[in-house]
Amino acid sequence: MFLNKWTLLALVTGYLLVSSQPPIIRGSLSDKPSDLYTPDFYPNGTYLTLPHGTMRYWMFGNEQGNPVILIHGITTGSSCYDKLARELANSGHHVVVYDLWGRGYSDAPHAYYDEALYTSQLALLMHKIGWTRADVIGVSLGGGIATSFTAFYPEMVRKLVLIAPTGLMQQNDLPLTSKVARLPILSQVLIGQPLVRPLVTMAIRHFAASARHTNANAEEGATELTDRISQIAYHQFVHHPGFFRAFLRTVIDFPFTGLKERYERVGQLKGVNSTLLIWGDQDKTVPFHNHVQVHSSLPHAQLVIFNNQGHDVLITSWKSVNAKVKDFLLL
Repeated sequence: MFLNKWTLLALVTGYLLVSSQPPIIRGSLSDKPSDLYTPDFYPNGTYLTLPHGTMRYWMFGNEQGNPVILIHGITTGSSCYDKLARELANSGHHVVVYDLWGRGYSDAPHAYYDEALYTSQLALLMHKIGWTRADVIGVSLGGGIATSFTAFYPEMVRKLVLIAPTGLMQQNDLPLTSKVARLPILSQVLIGQPLVRPLVTMAIRHFAASARHTNANAEEGATELTDRISQIAYHQFVHHPGFFRAFLRTVIDFPFTGLKERYERVGQLKGVNSTLLIWGDQDKTVPFHNHVQVHSSLPHAQLVIFNNQGHDVLITSWKSVNAKVKDFLLL
């Protein structure tokens, strides 16, 4: 159905109003920390001020060990690496975990939440901590960021671990709310409209539900871990002043379907034993069929498929995933 002239006028006016708003850096959870996810959730937490705002990262483990940096997904924050990050540190690695912009204890800058924003955050973080090379692990959105980062800075990545990574999704894989939000003019209007919050809330709930796959094969402690991470994510949604905008802007700005060239470049640059690809065969969030194109673009990658596991395979099969990752990093 075509938009009438008054609807079009309203959309354009809304766009102009939104685009005329002065840049604002929204804060983080620092003022309202979660009891389950405190600023000291991991050891040695540090706030780092960068051009886009202040972010938080944690650096722990063996300072002489192999550097490993972990990138979380669109909603969960770095708490999703609770088991893996600590196990890597206890195994002798030097580990860095950090909150992406607009999540956890990192500010939400007034910016496009695109490939450039997220890869530059990682590049600046590594520069500031003095790391010239590291193993990079990314889950979901974090996997797309890790792939883009590796494509631009291959000399800074020794090994790459991708867990259900985004970036090669098909249009049919995206939920309807994402497709609507990405419409050019409408997307700018939505950002500034509080009435849209219930719609995005529904989208976040749908995303969270799709990420969970109920099965009898979840490993010991997985249910408690899932519940805890869900509570942390909910607290973030309610109390992080910039999360809502960061989430919606990421849905609009990040190339969830447009990283083909990046994946192929990484596939050309990285050889045998350089990339590990992990996927649950019941993944509905970044659907399992995406593994075909990802693996085709990364022909040297080791592909590990977890049967009867969903998008939250990092949590539900945490012991097995941890073992696979640790073994791979030792190759």
